[in-house]
Order: sequence, then C-alpha cells, then structure tokens
Amino acid sequence: MEAIKSQSKPVLEMENVLGMKGGDGESSYAKSSSAQLNMLQAVKPILERAIYENMILMSDVGGIFRIADFGCGTGKNTLVVANTIVNAVKRSFEEHEMPEFEVYFIDLPSNDFNSLFRILPPHRPDYADVDNDGDNNPLAGRSYTAAAVCGSHFRRLLPRKSLHFCHSSTSLHWLSQVPESVQQRTSPCVYVSGDCEASVGAAYLEQFDKDFTAFLKARAEEIVDGGCMFLSLPGRTEGTHIMEEQGPFGFVARQIEYAFEELVNEGIVEKEKWESFKIPFFAPNSDEVESIVKKEGSFVVKFVKTLEGIHTYSMIDFERGEANIFGRFIANSYRAAFENIVEAHLGCKRSTEELFLRIGKQASILVDEYVSRETNLVVAFLTKKGAHNKTY
Repeated sequence: MEAIKSQSKPVLEMENVLGMKGGDGESSYAKSSSAQLNMLQAVKPILERAIYENMILMSDVGGIFRIADFGCGTGKNTLVVANTIVNAVKRSFEEHEMPEFEVYFIDLPSNDFNSLFRILPPHRPDYADVDNDGDNNPLAGRSYTAAAVCGSHFRRLLPRKSLHFCHSSTSLHWLSQVPESVQQRTSPCVYVSGDCEASVGAAYLEQFDKDFTAFLKARAEEIVDGGCMFLSLPGRTEGTHIMEEQGPFGFVARQIEYAFEELVNEGIVEKEKWESFKIPFFAPNSDEVESIVKKEGSFVVKFVKTLEGIHTYSMIDFERGEANIFGRFIANSYRAAFENIVEAHLGCKRSTEELFLRIGKQASILVDEYVSRETNLVVAFLTKKGAHNKTY
C-alpha cells in the first residue's frame, strides 16, 4: 500500500490515513455506521451485566470515575457507548456516594473530533437516565465531562493509574500496519483468503499479536489496580482456520477486489495499484485473544467469548425493489470505513469514487447475500491485576 510503504515510519503514516471518514455527509462515519451500531446493541446487555457483576465499590475512587473509549470514532454511536457505561456504573453506586464522571474519547489524529463535540449534549451533572432514554437518545443529555485524546492506542496516552474503566468496540481489529512481509508481495488478494499462501495468514496473526500486546501493555500502565476493561471486535468462528474464514472481512475484501478488478479492466486504475493494496485488519478468534491476554500478563480474564449470528445489515429501511438504494447505502458504509486509506493509496479522488460506485453496484445485485450474512464478535472483560487484585 503506497500510504504505508515507507519502512521508516509505517505506523505514523497509517495513523494519518486510517481514521473513519469525517463530516456529516451521507457517506461519513457519523451517518453510515449502522452496522457498527448493530454490533454495539448486540453487546450492550453483556457490557451492562459485566459492569454490574464486577464493579465492586472501593473508597479510593477519589470522587471521580474516569472512563476511556479507545477507537471512539464519531457520531451518535460514540455517545451511546459513553451513556451506556456511565449509566451502568451509576447503578453500581446507587447506595453509595455518587462520584463525578469523566469520559475520554480517544482515537487517531485523523478522527473528526470536531464533528463529535458539535453534537455533544450539554453537561447536566444531575442528569438521571433511569429509563435508559439517554442510551436510545444520546443527545438528550450527559452527566459526564468529556475530553478528546489523539493518538494511537498502541501507545500510552494517559497518566499512569488514571483510569477506572476502558472500552473498545469494533476498533482493535484494525492493525497498526499491514504486515511487512505482506507489503512486499504483489497479489490481487487485498486480504487473507484461501487463494493466499499460508504465510500470509500467519503474518496477519503475528501483527495482531504484536499490536494487541502493545495495546494491553499501554492500558496496564493507565488503569488503576482492579480497574476494568471491556473489548469487542469482529472475530472468527471457533475452530476455523485463518485461511478458511475471516469473519465479515473475507466478504468485505472480496467486494473491494471485485471493484478493483473492474477498474483495472476499464483502464481506470493500473494493475499494480490493485496488487499493492492490502487492508490492515484482522479477525481473531476467542482463543487467540485470550492467549495473548494471558501471555501479556497484566490482566485477569473474567471472560472471553464469541457472540455469534449478528445481522449487521437488514432491509428494514428499504422496500423490495429498492436494490439501487440499498447498493448506495452499502457503498456509503464502505466509504465511511475505507475511503481515507483507498484515496491515500490511489492518490486520485476520481478513481476512489469509481471504486465505491462499483461496490454499490455489486451490492445492489447481492442484496440477499448482504442481508443474510452474519457477523461474530469476540467479547472480553478483563480486570487489571494488582497487589490485592481489588476491583472497582
């Protein structure tokens, strides 16, 4: 990938181009992230129960309970996460002195924090959400102060022992870079598939191991002893080999390959541009996640499990026969996630636009396949080890 080919600063360059598409247009992440919202809603009961069962109150919170959302993105989804966590923790404090809440929204510098803070509702310290209205309407109010923190979550970003709760959803599957050995290959496969050599899958797993370990080490410095962390990311079905199935990513990669092939055949994009494009993400299974956590050693695993059968797309907002509208909807969702890295690689807005038009056209033909496809999420709840392994 051109945007990350420099061997001297691959991580820095990826940080500059990987962020989700900003603004509030129809293809922005804020307006075209319904799939991610469906995943958030699927794990919400698990998140709330995990907080309720593991947040044992301690006296040394210090009056302020600090929460960080790593890979926060922008739009209402981000506020839904913050409200859900704050409300769940509040319920744990119902019979005790209620602390104040601080939420750190953390993402790459390329994230559109301006758009996020423009929709942030007014701070109302006594705002009560006993009926969960704030979860459904995150613009109704907030009972937390908010701050933005820019940087890669593979490094430490906050003071030592400053956080009580960390969250990351549909973010940790993004890698800091395409594995170096894969960058050096030319192949029409933009990701892991059965058409690749086995070493490609191994390289992606090795990169995920390296990145996830760096994430855990950084959070281990920032989280207080006994503090909690909830993680969810797209993952593979248990027992499947890396080369056989990559959760939703295999299907996504095939659509991007189809679009590239059409552009090459039409002479819009050079074949070298297609064969040098690789996607920096990875779908682990629960065993791989748990193994890395235990190997890193800073956290107690409360649970790691796979949530199966999540439908990320539906025809609920479309009538049968509106396939073209559905295709445009899908194209916008791809643009929200991939436009920045595709344009950085192609170096041409027109070619980038043509690629996503091809994806939308193909989606209008594959409506039933999109609607019927299911996504699995790997979900983990961890607590920071300490002298007495206390929890909050």
